[in-house]
Amino acid sequence: MTDARLRLAASFVRPGCIPCDVGTDHGYLPIWLILSGICPRAVVSDVNASPLDNARENAARFGCMSRLSFYLADGLNEIDLEKEQVQDILICGMGGELIARILENSDYTRREGVKCILQPMSSIVDLRQYLARRGYRIEDEKLAGAAGKIYTCLHVSYDGVVRAPSPVELLLGEAHIRRGRAGSQWFSDYLLREIRSVRKRRNGLAAGGHDTAFEDDLLAELQKIAESEGVAL
Repeated sequence: MTDARLRLAASFVRPGCIPCDVGTDHGYLPIWLILSGICPRAVVSDVNASPLDNARENAARFGCMSRLSFYLADGLNEIDLEKEQVQDILICGMGGELIARILENSDYTRREGVKCILQPMSSIVDLRQYLARRGYRIEDEKLAGAAGKIYTCLHVSYDGVVRAPSPVELLLGEAHIRRGRAGSQWFSDYLLREIRSVRKRRNGLAAGGHDTAFEDDLLAELQKIAESEGVAL
């Protein structure tokens, strides 16, 4: 029912809590959390009616319809999170900028005891910048590979502290840098992917006659990490 990407997000959900899966698509993640005995019930939402109908069909098929609440909603503000007693908020499969907008528009994500589990498909630097600037703490990050791609998932809570991560921390994530290859079998591929991306951007700027100082410094930092971790470039 779930692939490695969704299981990665599920691994951050606290046992016994009520999660809300924003942009659920097919509902597999909350259904799996219920069937696995991790969560007693869950909240499911999507901005479009068709995915929500798919989630209902899957819930009925797996016999857990009564343990799910369904909301047609854009973001979080149209969901009665307090009434549903939501504790963990899952936002997966969206761009980082959209995830940041959903967080910004919901005061509930800044409540004590509420955790957010975020899995951006793009613009992860923008998301990390937003979290640092807005007072969200990245408690942990993990990697997973699925369908030939590498995904990262962030476990986040609000503490109101403004942070100033370095460019390489914004790109890779502090937890991944700290743990390196010991933290994940996917770290080497993850690091090499980002090095290739920065190098491509740097070469494009150079070809256009633009300044590449930022990219040169970032590449130097990434290469230091590769050397210390024994990752062949």
